[in-house]
Amino acid sequence: MKTLEHQITITEAINSLEAQQMSDQELILYEKAIKEVKKKRGIGGRYGGEEHYKSGRDDYMTPPDIYGSLLELFNRNKFDIDVCCTKENIPANIHYTKNENGLLQKWSGLCFCNPPWDKTPKWVAKGFEESTNPGTHICFVIPSNRFETGYMQDYIINNPNALWLILPQKRGFIIPGQEDKKPIPSVGVAIAIMSPEAKKLQKEINNKNLFKATAFIGNS
Repeated sequence: MKTLEHQITITEAINSLEAQQMSDQELILYEKAIKEVKKKRGIGGRYGGEEHYKSGRDDYMTPPDIYGSLLELFNRNKFDIDVCCTKENIPANIHYTKNENGLLQKWSGLCFCNPPWDKTPKWVAKGFEESTNPGTHICFVIPSNRFETGYMQDYIINNPNALWLILPQKRGFIIPGQEDKKPIPSVGVAIAIMSPEAKKLQKEINNKNLFKATAFIGNS
């Protein structure tokens, strides 16, 4: 068996595995080496590789294939406010960046919110409060694997003025400075809308199949 310091072909590796000639320690080292190569090449893993998505970043931008259907739903070409953005990539009249801090601002009209996902509870709670403002509709882009959490249950699942759906297939986001590169599908994404017209919007989404996914209304 060759050590990892030497070149090893795929055929040799497979033959060694099948013949059970690779020790447990060698197998662990070999797996680590493969992971490092995959990271450098930007393949595999939840975030698609080291030079692509990193879980610690919070400045990824939303691509048109996600927010476009929301604008179509409301028959608009732009949102009134992007309440949480890195830069002005979302078509909106007003953009709240970190400097303005959307958590401290008033939300009104048609709002878009793709918050840092590790801080989603704060933004969803804020949206719940602001959604009572007259004529306000708040569109969230949030993780699809948090529906069991308290904030999802309280503010969306059991909110009769909210609807939600899970987008089909994994989605990718735009990396600042790499706007010319196609986003790499990497995470499950859910859409939630808080609105006094939630039931009407739910029917329209499902009738038009806008997101190619079924929209559900919150429990009353």
